[in-house]
Amino acid sequence: MFTAIRKLHFSGNPQIVLLLRLLLVLVLMVATRLLLYFLHPSLFPGITIPKLLYYTFVGLRYDTVAILYANSIYIMLLVLPFRFRRKKTFSIVANTVFYITNIILLVPNLADSAYYPFSLKRLTVDIFTYISTGDDTANMMPQFIRDYWYVFLFWMLAIFLLVFIAKRIRISTRYVMQKQLHYYLSQTFSMIVFLAFFVLGVRGGIQLKPVGILSASQYAPSQETAVVLNSAFTLMRSSGQQGIVELGFYKDEAEMTRIFDVRKNYVASDSLGNKLPMQKKNVFIIILESFSAEHIGVLTHQKGNPNSDFTPFLDSLAEKCLVYNGFANGKRSIEGIPAILASLPTWMPEEFITSQYASNKFNSLASLLKTEGYNTSFFHGGKNGTMGFDAFCNSAGFDSYYGKNEYPDKADFDGSWGIWDEPYLQYIANTLNQTKQPFMGAVFTLSSHHPYKVPEKYKNKFRKGKLEIQETIMYTDYALQKFFEKASTMPWFQNTIFVITSDHTSEAVQPYYQSRVGQYAIPIFFYEPQNGVSGHKDILAQQTDILPTLLDMLHFPNPFVAFGGSLLRDNEPRFSLSYLNRNYQLIQDGYAWQTDHTVSNAFYSFKNDSLLINNLFPEQQNAANQMDKLLKSVLQQYNNRMIENKLSEY
Repeated sequence: MFTAIRKLHFSGNPQIVLLLRLLLVLVLMVATRLLLYFLHPSLFPGITIPKLLYYTFVGLRYDTVAILYANSIYIMLLVLPFRFRRKKTFSIVANTVFYITNIILLVPNLADSAYYPFSLKRLTVDIFTYISTGDDTANMMPQFIRDYWYVFLFWMLAIFLLVFIAKRIRISTRYVMQKQLHYYLSQTFSMIVFLAFFVLGVRGGIQLKPVGILSASQYAPSQETAVVLNSAFTLMRSSGQQGIVELGFYKDEAEMTRIFDVRKNYVASDSLGNKLPMQKKNVFIIILESFSAEHIGVLTHQKGNPNSDFTPFLDSLAEKCLVYNGFANGKRSIEGIPAILASLPTWMPEEFITSQYASNKFNSLASLLKTEGYNTSFFHGGKNGTMGFDAFCNSAGFDSYYGKNEYPDKADFDGSWGIWDEPYLQYIANTLNQTKQPFMGAVFTLSSHHPYKVPEKYKNKFRKGKLEIQETIMYTDYALQKFFEKASTMPWFQNTIFVITSDHTSEAVQPYYQSRVGQYAIPIFFYEPQNGVSGHKDILAQQTDILPTLLDMLHFPNPFVAFGGSLLRDNEPRFSLSYLNRNYQLIQDGYAWQTDHTVSNAFYSFKNDSLLINNLFPEQQNAANQMDKLLKSVLQQYNNRMIENKLSEY
């Protein structure tokens, strides 16, 4: 049978060859687009078979746009009315252009079949800035290929099918036997027709504006648009991306700031109204790589359950902490660090650290506390330059940055990202012990990160879960235990406020943590050894609340700007806001409002509908509109202050 297939050939005029070859590419594009769904169906629990077929069909629009853009040179070669198209040299050049173009075209879809579970969005052009910030991606490429070998295998299979079938579709030389006048008239007419359809195709239809990433929301809710879109299209459409635009939802600033005000001034006073002096306690923030709430027993109400609790130490420490229902503001580390340390989230298409606004002046815990005599330091055992953290720390006003280069014992290198968490946290405790008080410090751990390895001496010590990451979660939890055991013996410990949180979530097992809401659930713990205040507060908290809450605890005397609020104050609106795939999600009072303020609107009661199946919009449009007022107030202040460089202007 294979021999019979090999003998099959088709030859025709260039236009027919062009159509058949592009149709072949379209089939491969659809297959690689849907590969994301078939490899990760749990990420799309609301997709039924009829819906999948519908998404397959409407996604052809975006597949066609990507194919036409990518093959524009090849198309021009085959439609231009020149007789030299019969020559062998032309055939070699045209075929080379076709194969190279489409072999590359299939790469983004295949890459996203592995990367999407971590980012929860199709690739956009910011990925190139992300991977070029530091050299971790290049160094880790062999590891990625080993771990995601099946992606490379799919690519090889796609290349084989592309070449095997396309080489059997050839241009016939018979059409050039036509008389010269007849030939040029017919070929010119064909060229005009093809170019007209080409223009229509790259626009995605006859609508006024070319289709964009956002237009996929017409066909699917935001959490399912990835099955409609293809990654080559999102890369193309996001190239040359412009900055955010100034917003004017509220003409009356007083009305806007009454709903939410980024200007904070927490004046602490005693019962007699006397202003309280600042408490110059040390502050140390522990940012745990990929620690989803799902892995933490005390947050899932499954403490001690071996299938759900991978943090026995954190569970025990939580009994001494103020524990909140935490949510991340983003899905990547490069988004989480500014949100935690500067109350500066990424509510725009590109991360703040790599955006055109990165040089803006902003306040952070480091810059604000330095005015009160604090020594400030940031620790990350990863390679210096990773994701631009060192540059961000300089902009944020940190006195010292400690990366892999500063760590004294290179034998503790994990072979992938940096220094193992256990020795690195011990190193931090010793370093802080030599730091003049008061100090403000932060550490970003790294061992609970792909490729999910633990030190050789701990092989088989930690329980494995349904996800690879869960063994490394247990290792980092153990490293935290050792850190607190050591730190508790040091003189600065009792006078320190510790914050324990996460940069973002990881892949999930339980359906709720795979939902658009649960995908952001993280720990936010405040631990004061000297104070002893503890309890699980049924209060929603986001990463941007950490800075204002700490400054409120310290009775910080000066005004500042923050895109969150103190968790200690009842008059602050409690919400969490994230931005993904050009779609905002506002979480408040058990509801999730998802909108792009154009065509996509969804309103869910996630307390009663944890999987976000029943869209209550527009039946509860009034409730959604109330949340939208808050969303618009926050966004107007965020966009306009970002554009006007007023992120720290009170």
